[in-house]
This record gives sequence, C-alpha cells and structure tokens, in this order.
Amino acid sequence: MNLNEEVRCGYTVSARMKQVWDIQLCITRKILEVCQKHGITIWADGGTLLGAVRHKGFIPWDDDVDLFMTRENYDRLLKIAPSEFKSPFFFQCAYTERHYCRGHAQVRYDGTTALVKNDVDRGYHCGIFVDIFVYDALPADTHEYVRRILRAERLRKLLRERIAGKLSLSDPKGSLFHLYTLAYFAFHPFRSVFARFDSIYAARDCKRSTVYSCPAFDVALTFKITRKAEWLSDTVWLPFEDISLPAPAGYDELLRNQYGDYMTPVKAPSMHGSVYLDPTRDYRDVIRDFKSGKIKIDQ
Repeated sequence: MNLNEEVRCGYTVSARMKQVWDIQLCITRKILEVCQKHGITIWADGGTLLGAVRHKGFIPWDDDVDLFMTRENYDRLLKIAPSEFKSPFFFQCAYTERHYCRGHAQVRYDGTTALVKNDVDRGYHCGIFVDIFVYDALPADTHEYVRRILRAERLRKLLRERIAGKLSLSDPKGSLFHLYTLAYFAFHPFRSVFARFDSIYAARDCKRSTVYSCPAFDVALTFKITRKAEWLSDTVWLPFEDISLPAPAGYDELLRNQYGDYMTPVKAPSMHGSVYLDPTRDYRDVIRDFKSGKIKIDQ
C-alpha cells in the first residue's frame, strides 16, 4: 500500500499509521494463507468488516485488524498454529504464552510495538497485531448461559488477578482476594484454569442456539454483539486496501445489527483503549523507554 500521509473522510492518516497498517496487512495475508491451506473458515469482523464495506480498506481512524471464526474453526487453528506461524509472526493465545489470558488470539509481528499500558509488566509479546476472535453458539436456554457467565467470570477474575498482582503471600499489604489467588494458583496451573474458563463458553455439553457471540468481550457486550448462523452460511470476498478479505455473506445484516446506519461514518473509541504503536522498534525497547520516562504510552 501507499505509505504516504493521506486524508480520508476529512481525517489525516499519518505516514507512521500507514506503516502500521502495512504490517497489519502483512499479518492478515499470512493468517488467510494458513486458513486457506487448512480449510479453516475465517471472516473480517467489527471495524475491519465495516471498513471493507464502507471504505474498501481501513476506517481512517482505525488502528487494528479484527477477524473472527467459530469455535470449531478456532480449535483447528490452535492445533496447527505453532507449526505455521514462524518469525516474524507469533501466534499468541493463553496456550502459547504464559500469563496471556485474553479470550481470543492475536498474531503479532516481531520487531514492532503495539503496547497497551496495562501490558507493560506482563512479559509477553507486544508487537503489532491482528485479532482473531472466537465466537461460540450461545446455549439455547438463556438462564443456562447466565449461569455459565457467572461461573466463567469467577475464573476470569482469578486469572486477571494472577497476572496483574505482584504481591506475595508474605506481603501484609496484599488484599485478601489477591492472597487467595496466590494460594489458588499454587495448586492449579494457570493454563488448566484458563482451559476451564474457555470450556465454559464453548458450551459443548448443552443444547446450543443458532446465535453466536464472543466471550472475549465484556459480559455486557456478549448479548449485544451477536451473529446469527444464517449470516455465516457462506463467504464473500471484499476488497480491502490492496488485498481481499473474506466476509460473511450476511454482512449487511451483521453490520446493521452491530452499528445501525453503518454507512454514516462516526468516530468511536477503540475497544482496547489507548495503544502505543511503533512499526520500527521492538516492544522490549519501547517498554524500557516507558519505564525510564522517555515516552508516555497514553499520549
């Protein structure tokens, strides 16, 4: 793609952001290549799908690429990802990197930075990324799903406390919940706890509906951002910058359900918040600069 600064919809896209987009397109090509090789179905999601339909490329103020797939396809991708994604690509999920507990996967690019402030001390890969969300069919019984949410959120809270806290059992300043968390994980491996969390949303042991949603989202959004099975019955390809992206055949209904009048541009904040992007520097170097006060991630 053209890496020069440009104006889209009256919004100036910097040359630096164009470099970030170019790397994200490189990652996306790799993901699509792997999925096509193994017969795995994947589609553009969220703002990326909206950008493909409305702009034939990135929404001018967007800073990432979102893709999604159903649980069955996601499970297949997890099995082959370690052998298919080699440097400069890194397939990141709770099963490939310690203390990463998001409910979706990200494919990162070595030697770059996409750093959220809360990730500074996590110790995992923070290169420029593409999101891959996993959508599960919701249980047919709404009450059953609410019960599952409550069970899953208890585990999510434990997982997040485990990676966020730095206190030890001997630290008198530690909260009771944090001390409980440390004791809990002394007997339960992190990945096995995450697997339990994941399996609750997979809902393999109950009758499922024909509506899909993504447990990686905030619980409040689980019922708001949904996809009907009929929308996902086939795939069409849409132009996106200098590539083509797969999209659900029912993308119009999907976008109307999520955004309403989606053809009218409205600048909305990113769901992941402020992120520091650098297409030319390794995230470990950027983290050192942040800790020394040379840069501020939230600016």
